Amino acid sequence: MNKNIKDLIKEGAETAFIDENFESSSEYRPRLLVNNNGHKVLNSIKDELNDCKEFYISVAFITMGGLTPLLQDLKDLERKGVKGKILTTDYLNFTEPEALKKLNALLNIEIKMYETDETDGFHTKGYIFKNKGIYNAIVGSSNLTLNALTVNKEWNIGFTSLYDGEILKSLIDEFDDLWEKSSTVEDIIVEYENIYNYKKNFRDFDRDIKKIKDETEEELVPNSMQIDFLDNLRTLVLNGEDRALLVSATGTGKTYAAAFAVKDFAPKKFLFIVHREQILKQAIKSFKRIFNGEDNKFGLLSGNKKEYDKDYCFQPCKQCLKKIIIQNLIGKNLILLL
Repeated sequence: MNKNIKDLIKEGAETAFIDENFESSSEYRPRLLVNNNGHKVLNSIKDELNDCKEFYISVAFITMGGLTPLLQDLKDLERKGVKGKILTTDYLNFTEPEALKKLNALLNIEIKMYETDETDGFHTKGYIFKNKGIYNAIVGSSNLTLNALTVNKEWNIGFTSLYDGEILKSLIDEFDDLWEKSSTVEDIIVEYENIYNYKKNFRDFDRDIKKIKDETEEELVPNSMQIDFLDNLRTLVLNGEDRALLVSATGTGKTYAAAFAVKDFAPKKFLFIVHREQILKQAIKSFKRIFNGEDNKFGLLSGNKKEYDKDYCFQPCKQCLKKIIIQNLIGKNLILLL
């Protein structure tokens, strides 16, 4: 007599959690999925995609390297009309905009991004596949990146469940909760791509600066653009102007230019304004590099931090026009907006 699915799942659980010598079907047995010479996590995901009728994925990071080996599988599912939902995050601005655009172009896939702030992170790595009332899931440490799916030391558990299984229902409920709190890619992709490119340039620039400092042990000095900016700014001040505008491409060093300008003019107070707190924190780090040894000058005006006593204050623009901030910073202030 053929065994039903419920019995097969029970037997698989006994082998996995009670007695490794208990005979059961490997198809329904919970298993550890790792990258080794005989198997890749990528292979397990491809197998499940090719056999499912619906799927849900929630991962912190998605890159083109991780997506490319799955693109043909996803296109095949698009042709078959198999729908899926993919959830990712702006955490650390690591997910690649190009990968988001590729996924968003597939008609069978909905993709959303969970937006984090300074109080929370996003580390989920889960893949759920539905096939005629049976669910297979992979939960563990593998993001949708090439190394995570093929090379890294990753631990993932694969298991089979019916819909009423407690773990599966909890997993789906958590996915649904995060999904409802997330934004569609169409709504955020332009802003996210701008921030991604900005921070990528920042990371590349920081690596170059670190290499220079390691090799020369010299302090940072302005580049040609920044020197021209400082010369023009001094001329404007001498001519009695009290406003200036710097227009320069992403990655050319506007933040460092601002830091050099503040150091050059040495104002009693200044307020630095940008549109996102993540960028703001990077800016503070850049200023501290220029003002070596003067970390106590810098303060943050955001969330629970209101460091009005600091000489140099940094503020996200969502709150920058609040009257209380202007009142607390009244005096001879230099205001910088990037």
